[in-house]
Amino acid sequence: MMKKRGGTGSLLVGDIGGTRTRLSLYDALGKRLLLEAVLPSREHGSFEEIARSFLGSADHPPPSVAVLGVAGPIRDGVATVTNLSWKLDEGKLARSLSLDCVVLANDLAVAARGCLHLPADVVVPLGEGRPKAKGNHMAVIAAGTGLGEALLVWDGSKHLVLPTEGGHTDFAAQGAIEAELCAFLSKRFPEHVSYERVLSGNGLGALYDFFVARGARETKANERRLEEGDRNATIAELGLSGASRPAAKAVDLFASIYGAEAGNLALKLLGLGGVFVAGNIARHIVLARREQFLAGFRKKGRFSGLMAQIPVVVVTDPLVGVRGALAIAKDLVADGEAPPARPKRASPRKRSSR
Repeated sequence: MMKKRGGTGSLLVGDIGGTRTRLSLYDALGKRLLLEAVLPSREHGSFEEIARSFLGSADHPPPSVAVLGVAGPIRDGVATVTNLSWKLDEGKLARSLSLDCVVLANDLAVAARGCLHLPADVVVPLGEGRPKAKGNHMAVIAAGTGLGEALLVWDGSKHLVLPTEGGHTDFAAQGAIEAELCAFLSKRFPEHVSYERVLSGNGLGALYDFFVARGARETKANERRLEEGDRNATIAELGLSGASRPAAKAVDLFASIYGAEAGNLALKLLGLGGVFVAGNIARHIVLARREQFLAGFRKKGRFSGLMAQIPVVVVTDPLVGVRGALAIAKDLVADGEAPPARPKRASPRKRSSR
């Protein structure tokens, strides 16, 4: 069992992604924010490096517990970040950072836990209604550097958070255009075309390339813009503004396929309580193309009527994963159940992620 430090230890919580790492430090009870930062993941060689930089930036009580959402597979307390070269080990992190306990958790499972603690002003309904949590299953999906999916399963008294690797399931083309897209992507990724190959930052870039290959013309000015800075972000900007024909087509198809996969997730879970759509892409493309998203979500043949009754909302809070990690950390401390970290430890919270 974890030894309680009489309120002297703090709680380190975070959300580790392929592009950004969001870290927050709270007091021992998890009630007062002491420090927070959003740091570029790829500019650091390891999580230990980024954590030391963060913790050394101000005076504060040293953390005793860390709960970290990780965008990558986790097995026996060891995680690799799918779109990053980092490897994290609970036991090694605890020793390196002098912590009593480290918990590595699926990033979307952590975000899903955070969705249970969201204020109303960071939830934007795409259609009618808001999630109906009590008594219902719900789902969480988030496209970003990768595609993450998680489940909130109602057990009769509370929600159990279940991580998945749904983003790596086979891409299922609907209609002639998507069949062409699948063939196009099969040449680029001959080993496997997953939903993440479409529904991610790089996936948006691939959709743009597909429409250019089909003959959608681009202006010289836009071509120059695409050579500068973040190409995928520029495609989103050009597509949403209508300044680029292939980018606009890419954004529209992206929203439709995103909605279809969110609907697949809801159907498999029978998530009648609702679907939370999180991540930076949701805050931009999904809100701007809600009609295409909802059309894809609801287009399920004989079950289209049922799908129209499921609430779908966009989470605009970029710190939803940090909220979930904090909730887990507070539970560990309140229950006194956080054991000293060991090199290998299995946990129902820790499976795989994107």
